[in-house]
Amino acid sequence: MVKAQEINDFFKEQLIEDIAGFEKLAMVNSLHPSTLSFIDDAKYLDQLNANTNITGVFATKAIAPQIVGKKVLQVSDPRYYFFTLFNDIAVKTALRFESRISEKAVIHPQASVCGHNVIIGDNTIIGPNASILPDVEIGKDCIIQAGAVIGSVGFEYKRTTKGIVPVVHDGKVIIRDKVEIGANTTIDKGFSFRDTIIDDEVKIDNLVYVAHAVQIGKGTFVIASAVITGSVTIGKAVWIGPNSTIAPGLVIDDNAFVSLGSVVTKNVDAGIHVTGNFAIPHAIFLKNLKKGLS
Repeated sequence: MVKAQEINDFFKEQLIEDIAGFEKLAMVNSLHPSTLSFIDDAKYLDQLNANTNITGVFATKAIAPQIVGKKVLQVSDPRYYFFTLFNDIAVKTALRFESRISEKAVIHPQASVCGHNVIIGDNTIIGPNASILPDVEIGKDCIIQAGAVIGSVGFEYKRTTKGIVPVVHDGKVIIRDKVEIGANTTIDKGFSFRDTIIDDEVKIDNLVYVAHAVQIGKGTFVIASAVITGSVTIGKAVWIGPNSTIAPGLVIDDNAFVSLGSVVTKNVDAGIHVTGNFAIPHAIFLKNLKKGLS
């Protein structure tokens, strides 16, 4: 809970009267009740106004009159106010505990496992030169291959009128059971409003990049050198081909297939096979290719 007076005290401004406060700081698509968010682009107004979970919002003077049913904190730069407050809360509320590693786990002598905020389950194998950083939970029967980095901080910087603000990553990487992570793969941790989650039986190849707050469903395969950018949601039993790139925030639904080298810029429905740059349904790609060759 962040109280109204705490917000005023932090910014040394009277931005909001003394109400109960807010349970969470999150984006305009927040799923958490009593969320404080921000808006600095009018194209998100409809989404903001429709989301009853958001009860407060940092907004500019120009956008404020168009906000309906929310407590408005009118400021010159909503992005700066939101993320500086977010960072302060994330640092102050961070929890620290001694790492809990199963006696049945096998940790290579040359692996690095942080002494705090790590959980590793039974029969999990951590290979040489792998790095398990803070705020990582790994389940049972997993394999983390040589050189993998789990729990790194993602690339999240905000340009504001007061300079560039790096965003604190206060979330986790949660790897469930029977997951395999290939050599030199990197998986970033999430934010408090969205953890990075790798579900049961996911298999991730070598040299893959999984950005912050990505969530991957059970039994999905991610092949070498794929890049999955921030906040992507991937369903169950999906195939992400080698050297493919998934743009931020997309949904790749269950049993979808992404061909090698594809650049995916739109959501992919369940069971659909996409190919190309930019990716389109595979059958259409082949039809267009044949036209070009004729």
